Amino acid sequence: MAWERFSAMQASRRSCTLMQPGKVLLALWLAGAALHADRAGADGALAVGLPADVAKQGLAVGWAINHATSKAAQAEALRRCRELKEPPQATRDLCRIVETFDDRCVAVAVDPDAGTAGVGWAVADSQRAAEQAAMEDCMEISGQKRRNDCRITLARCDGR
Repeated sequence: MAWERFSAMQASRRSCTLMQPGKVLLALWLAGAALHADRAGADGALAVGLPADVAKQGLAVGWAINHATSKAAQAEALRRCRELKEPPQATRDLCRIVETFDDRCVAVAVDPDAGTAGVGWAVADSQRAAEQAAMEDCMEISGQKRRNDCRITLARCDGR
C-alpha cells in the first residue's frame, strides 16, 4: 500500500512539468492526501474486551495515546487490555480495537460495583465531550436504578 502511494506520488511529480500551475498544485495536494490516507485516525487507540455478560464476566479496557503510528498505538492498547489482572482470562481474550484516533480524547465510564453491567466509552474532540458521551452510554446500559452510579474511569487526550 505504501509503495502504491509512493508510485502515485512519483507519477504525479513526473507529470507536473507538463501541467499548468493550478494543475501542479492539485497534483501535489492529491499526492499528499494519498500519503496520509491510512493515517485516518491513529496515534491513539482504545481496546475493549466485552463479554456477553459484563455483570458476571467483567470488562477489560486498554488504551494508548501519543504513539508515532496507528499500529504502535493499537499494539499498546491491546497489550494493556490483555494484561489486566482483574477480569477473567476469557474476558481479556476478547480484547479488540474499538477506536483509533489522532489529536482527540478518549473516555471510559463504568458502574464500579461488582455484578453491574454499566459501561460506556467514547472518543471526541474534547475530554469533556468524550466523558459526557461515555457517561451517557453507561447510564443507558445501567438502567434507571443504577444510572447515577456510573463513573469515569479513564479520560486521556492524545496530542495535547
